[in-house]
Amino acid sequence: MAFTSRSGAEPPTCRCQGRSLSAASSAPNTLRILGMMSGTSADGIDVALLSLGPSGPGQLLGYRHSAYSPSLREASLDAAHGPLSVEEAARLDRRLGRAYARAALQALERLGQADAIAFHGQTLRHQPGGEEGFTLQIGSAAELALASGLTIVHNFRAADVVAGGQGAPLVPPYHQLLFGASEPRAVLNLGGIANLTWIPGQGGAGSLCAFDTGPGNALLDGAAALLSGGRLLQDRGGAWAARGQEDTRQLARWLSWDFFQKPPPKSAGRAQFGAPLVSELWRSWAGSPADFLATLTALTAASVALALRRWTPGAPSLWVFGGGAENPTLMAKLASYLDGVAVERGARLSGVPSQALEAMAFAWLGAQCLAGRALPLGSVTGQSRPVILGEVLPGRAWPGLLERLSRWR
Repeated sequence: MAFTSRSGAEPPTCRCQGRSLSAASSAPNTLRILGMMSGTSADGIDVALLSLGPSGPGQLLGYRHSAYSPSLREASLDAAHGPLSVEEAARLDRRLGRAYARAALQALERLGQADAIAFHGQTLRHQPGGEEGFTLQIGSAAELALASGLTIVHNFRAADVVAGGQGAPLVPPYHQLLFGASEPRAVLNLGGIANLTWIPGQGGAGSLCAFDTGPGNALLDGAAALLSGGRLLQDRGGAWAARGQEDTRQLARWLSWDFFQKPPPKSAGRAQFGAPLVSELWRSWAGSPADFLATLTALTAASVALALRRWTPGAPSLWVFGGGAENPTLMAKLASYLDGVAVERGARLSGVPSQALEAMAFAWLGAQCLAGRALPLGSVTGQSRPVILGEVLPGRAWPGLLERLSRWR
């Protein structure tokens, strides 16, 4: 089966513990799940098709990216930052649902059919904690269900929040399945928000630990848009930041913010690290735009390093995924703050396409929901007890899928 990526290249063979992720499985007890992820960067939809057995990380059959239109990206970011009426939220929900439906149909046509779709949705608000804590991802599951006819698994984060968890990050158990090794390993996803997973060595002490460390690309993208008058969506490759000099005194003040001092479990979103914060910081900035971007880049790198040193037992290597892994300025800054730790692009070492990883994880999470498996995430999200993550909207083939699930489990 052809593998379609952003570059159109054929997939590398995955070298994760000898498990191939590039060939489809012919085993009868497999499910084909289409995972869909749109993150806090709101740049578009990552889609990955997995063939999954009852255990293990599954096999990646293909990956695609569908970019948001400029107007949809702007609407999603505006909705995440400002007040929104019920009517506006409902219309955006439908609009996003249609975008997911188009992306799903294109992926199914090019990558092959699926038994179900697991999609994350676009985060509108993320404010966990306390009796009235909540997290809200929008994007109409009904639009996706009617367009595809398939069973849809969605709304993954809400049950964890009700169980006292942060609702994020949810992908670390999948990281452990893919990347667990004889020695401890740290995995970093640099999307809009940076989240860190510490995986204990096989047979070693400690338990899986994961949390959001703070900003990933969110502040950098926001600054590039602000400083360019909206002409740029990002500082591509960190080229602008590379021309500047970080302000170490300002950086030290930023690193004293409460979020960076708070121990995990913790999660973040654009409410903490979004365009309003960029505007506030720029208004009081006395240096050049390049210096501003350089210092924001240093903040992202330093906050990751601080979290790894302070809140985990440490690891000899850090595998970096997500859009930030393609920013050489940010990667070099990370390495400078993590002396003695090998900072590597995870895609190069593992063969797992960097931008496909979270979509793959949500395909796996969708399968766990369909199988009725409660996931123990106490050491990750802080949940009080294991819960089943996700809600199911049955599709046209639901009776047959139920029968297959009875054998799959």
